[in-house]
Amino acid sequence: MNANISQIITSIGTVTRIYLPSIGSTNDYAMKMLRNENTSLESLVVANIQSEGKGQRGRHWLSTPGRDLCMSWVLKNPPEYPTIFNMAAALALLEGIRKIDPSLSRLSIKWPNDILHSSGDHNSGNSKKLAGILIENHWRGESWTAAIVGIGVNVGFDEKLVAENSKTNNEIIDFNLPPISLASLTEIAPQPSELELPILEALQKRIRTLNSENGIQKTVRDFNSELFGLNQPRKFKINGKSRSGTLLRVEKDGRAMIDWEDNDETTYLHSSEVVWCWD
Repeated sequence: MNANISQIITSIGTVTRIYLPSIGSTNDYAMKMLRNENTSLESLVVANIQSEGKGQRGRHWLSTPGRDLCMSWVLKNPPEYPTIFNMAAALALLEGIRKIDPSLSRLSIKWPNDILHSSGDHNSGNSKKLAGILIENHWRGESWTAAIVGIGVNVGFDEKLVAENSKTNNEIIDFNLPPISLASLTEIAPQPSELELPILEALQKRIRTLNSENGIQKTVRDFNSELFGLNQPRKFKINGKSRSGTLLRVEKDGRAMIDWEDNDETTYLHSSEVVWCWD
């Protein structure tokens, strides 16, 4: 495996960048890196081709070789709370993408950490997935020693290829939620590498905020302000059954507060207990 190691400089510091022409999964590569105690406190693993990208709930994240961003940010000694770290990472991905083109005003975070683009009302069926995160944690005993933030951004993917594979393998289309690329949203499509610095810098800044005084409260507040579908009635599936409810907010423990129409009940649920309905 021919890894090209260099440095990427942000306004906060210097980060080791590991470029791989081809890899199964950048997250898997990063996890193997952490077996070495001399691994840098912070690293960025980037792949031109990722053949076994990981998505949420065991799905396979599809990407077009050389045309989409596939990378993993590795952070040793992360902040104390994994659920709020997840919120900070989602906010950073959103902010990093916006840096590329400030006119991208219709982006939001679908709880827990997908980035969507909506061309109309959030319930109108015009929402598509632009990017996603998969965070994998490294533990030593009961100590959380490192976090791996796997990031996939649809920059200029082959829509026909993705659609064909999705229909066959049920991979990137998340319960009828289709993908969209930056190339279709911007006048000049960026290169995948152009997103590395703004996203990395946004990640560093969000972790700095999280570690600051009142950083937890600010992160949770900012996360809720960017939420997709907030305070809008819509359908979800709970235990395989369709229910109409309204997402009111997400708590600092990561659970969503949802008010249900059928029995006027409010419950707190983890993302693994909720399926979004798009039809």
